[in-house]
Amino acid sequence: MSEHRIFFRETVERILADALDKADIDAAEERVLPAGLYDALSENGIPLMLVPEDKGGIGATVADAAAILRAAGEAAAPGPILDTMLGQQLLAGSGLELASGLISLVFVDGLDVPEPGAEHWRDATIHAVPWGAAVEKVLVVAGSRLIVTNAADWTVTPERDAAGEPRDTLSARSLPVTVIALADGDAWLRTAAILRAAQCLGAIEWAFRRSVEYTGERKQFGREIGKFQAIQQMLAELAGHLLASAGLVEAAAEAMNPQLIAAARSRLGDAIDATITITHQVHGAMGFSLEYALNSRTRRLMAWRDDFGSTLYWRRLLAREFIHLDREAFWPAVSDAGLATVG
Repeated sequence: MSEHRIFFRETVERILADALDKADIDAAEERVLPAGLYDALSENGIPLMLVPEDKGGIGATVADAAAILRAAGEAAAPGPILDTMLGQQLLAGSGLELASGLISLVFVDGLDVPEPGAEHWRDATIHAVPWGAAVEKVLVVAGSRLIVTNAADWTVTPERDAAGEPRDTLSARSLPVTVIALADGDAWLRTAAILRAAQCLGAIEWAFRRSVEYTGERKQFGREIGKFQAIQQMLAELAGHLLASAGLVEAAAEAMNPQLIAAARSRLGDAIDATITITHQVHGAMGFSLEYALNSRTRRLMAWRDDFGSTLYWRRLLAREFIHLDREAFWPAVSDAGLATVG
C-alpha cells in the first residue's frame, strides 16, 4: 500500500474512531445520520476524494477510495459515503456544479428516462434509493445518461434494507432534471461495484477478527471453544474466503480491469455468504442480538451483497469473457485475466 493511501486510510480510521459509535449505527435504523461523522469527513475532503484537483477535489484514485471505504465498512459506518464520493466525481466529470451536501446514486435499467437536454422527467419512479430523504441530490445513471435531480423534488416512500438503513422509493409526476450524456455508463457501474466490494471486505474483516477473538474468550466444557477442531475448521474456511476476496478486490481496484472487477464481485459473493453463516455459527444466539456489534456488519453485508450488480450478474459477465475460447486458449486467458494491467 502506498504512503499516501496509508495516510488516507489512517485519517478515516481516526475519524471513525472519534465520531462513530454503536449508538450512531443503531440510530441509522431510525433514519438518523451521524452528523458529527459526516461533518468530520467533509472537513477532511473525503467526499471529494475522486474529484480532480483542478475542480476542487483531492484527485485520488479508485484504489485510494477503496481503502477509505474498506475502513468505513469495517466500522459499519451508515449512510451514503460511497454514493457521495462517486456522485461528486460524476458531477465534476460532466461539467456540473458539485453538490454542497450528500448524494444518493442509483443505477437503473429498462426505465423510460428523458433524453439529454430534457428539463423534466414525467411520471418518474425509482426504487431502493439510499437515504432518499436525507440527501441534497439524487443522481440516476441509466445506461449512457446521467440524470441529476434535487432530492427535495421527489415524493419519498420510506423503505429500508436488511441493515435497517433507508432504501426509499422515490416518485414524481413532473420532475425538474438535468440530463447529461455519459460516454460509458458501464464504467461508472464497475467503479461503484468495486467500491462497494471494498466496503464489504472491511465488514468481512471485522466479523472474522471478532470471531477469532470471541472463540478465545468463550469457554465450553472447560476450555475455549477456539480449541475445538470444528471451530478451527470453520474459521480456517472463512480465512480462505477473506484472503482470496481481498486479493481480487485490491487488484481490481488498482487495475480497474472489467474482468478483474467481475471476478472480484463474483468471489466476494461466496465470501459474504460464508461470513454470515460462519460468524453467526461461532457466536450462537448472541450474534443475532441487536446489542451485539456482529449483526451491524452481517446485516450490512446482506444489504450490500447485490448492490451495483448481483453476484449472478457479475458471474454472467465474467463467463462471457471466456465462453468463446477453445481449450488451448482458455487457461492462458483465465490465468492472465487483467493481470497485465496491474502494477
